Amino acid sequence: MHISKLIFLATGLLVSLGFSHLFAEETLQFNDAQPQLTLADANVNSDNSLNVNDLGFTQADLQSDLSQKELDTRSDMLHIHQILGLTTEVSLLTEFVVGIATANNVANGSTDTSLVSTLGWTTLALYGATASFEMFAPKPKNKKQTGNTGIHVALSWIHLPLMILVPLTGDMLGDRIANNQPLGNLPIVHGVMATALLLTYSTSLLVITF
Repeated sequence: MHISKLIFLATGLLVSLGFSHLFAEETLQFNDAQPQLTLADANVNSDNSLNVNDLGFTQADLQSDLSQKELDTRSDMLHIHQILGLTTEVSLLTEFVVGIATANNVANGSTDTSLVSTLGWTTLALYGATASFEMFAPKPKNKKQTGNTGIHVALSWIHLPLMILVPLTGDMLGDRIANNQPLGNLPIVHGVMATALLLTYSTSLLVITF
């Protein structure tokens, strides 16, 4: 394995590990930037309607600890995060399809795995960039992760290590193919991990989108 690839892997690992627990916090929902409801606003109702006091909410429940500027920044950064997340999905799907084609070519005697290898490292870079916009976006304190957001977070703990291991094992496999070395069970292991990565990342994206 080339030294440059090792450096790239180490960088991607540090980025992804640092961002994993933040990667999935309501990534595709931007309601934080909406004006906050106050008790004064909520009390301007007709005599026959319920207000927030009737429902048991307090002023503290209705206010965010973020300023309007921070809310705007968060909304903008999460919008970029959304675009990068979808771009990562496209790259991951492309890598998967090219990987299947490459495996067929190798079975017929080819030793060229450069395209799928490049796509693997590109996907890892996009993954890290996607996570960075979530990490640096301003966040409300003590925000609980529930519902689809909780599922999104749980899935990130699966696709995070896979995002590292898939290009790593793919590179190892490419080196063995190029040097005409025995492949052993590495193609099966790599294929299973690549499939699991695609499924968990895609599911993680879908649950937070819908």
